[in-house]
Amino acid sequence: MQLGVGTRASVTLKPVRYEFANPARDEWDDNWLVISGDVSAADTKWHFAVPCLMTFEAKQISTWLRSVADGGIPVSVIGDAGVVASLEFTEPNLAFSVGSYQDGSISVRVHFALESRPVGQSCDGRDQFWVEVAATAADLDLSAAEWDKALLAFPDR
Repeated sequence: MQLGVGTRASVTLKPVRYEFANPARDEWDDNWLVISGDVSAADTKWHFAVPCLMTFEAKQISTWLRSVADGGIPVSVIGDAGVVASLEFTEPNLAFSVGSYQDGSISVRVHFALESRPVGQSCDGRDQFWVEVAATAADLDLSAAEWDKALLAFPDR
């Protein structure tokens, strides 16, 4: 899944493997996915690969992207404590929020925490660091389809 390709900031995420290769008959341990990310922002670029999404959580991303494309997710306001993401997961490494809807362009924030945040990056007292990417509804629908296709290799175990 690629967001913001060809713009000032971009985020590429993909599931690369289960955290544990051999199922142990434990719903939680069996379904952790390692997510690889490449992020480029105005002042930094970084890569990460961490087990941070459950298979069932990963499926929520494409649904969320399609809802954003349809204008169905409200804009998250930045307050004193930062941004409250509209899509969060068990592990806080990744989260998502909408920055704005304007003239056919949608601003999507991808939030990074813990091991997925750039090394040494200050987060100004927030728990998360985010990158804001510009996209169109068509871009988000395409990203959702790419994400769904990548997840086919990782069914719930």
